Amino acid sequence: MGIQERKQREKSERRRLILDAALKVYEAEGYHATTMEKIAEVAELSRATLYLYFKTKDEIFTYAILNFLAYFEELLDNFRAYLDTHSVDFLRGLWEIFIKFYESDPVAFSASLYFHQGEMIRNLPPELRNLLAARGSLNYKALCEIMEKGIRLGLVTPEDPRALAEVIWTAFLGIVHLEHSKKAMGRKSHFEQSCALALKGLQQGLARRTKDL
Repeated sequence: MGIQERKQREKSERRRLILDAALKVYEAEGYHATTMEKIAEVAELSRATLYLYFKTKDEIFTYAILNFLAYFEELLDNFRAYLDTHSVDFLRGLWEIFIKFYESDPVAFSASLYFHQGEMIRNLPPELRNLLAARGSLNYKALCEIMEKGIRLGLVTPEDPRALAEVIWTAFLGIVHLEHSKKAMGRKSHFEQSCALALKGLQQGLARRTKDL
């Protein structure tokens, strides 16, 4: 391995450590209590080194969220390709992708929801806001294309694919929001039960034909 390649790998690893550290501080103390100093401490870096990579905590969180959302697009793309060669229970398969995405990193999921709140995203610098918007558009497009394919295959009711995508996705988001609120108040979680019931309702209302995975 050449010197330049090793330096680039070390730089990428350090960026990853910073992003992970920011999410750890966010989980423990919340957004407002998170500081560059605390992120540097958890990442075991000096503040001077941290500022070589990122200028603000919002920049750090934005890139952590972008990485997380890129994984969602990967899951959606894989499912869309899977539909070409396999018979599936369409809504169950899509719903399980949502759950897999959420459970892969609930903290990053929470941070993403927080950063997409109206007041929060309006207060971001334009360059960060545009990055989040562009990534969100890619994921929305992928989800709509999946709904279009589901309609063509006769697996889901022939409605506007954009409306279908939004209804199904926001049904899942509603459950996540509620569970986060309950957790904050120390109440018992019913995430699995709620997800199962929501999927059952969606299948009864939207599925045209289901097949075993």
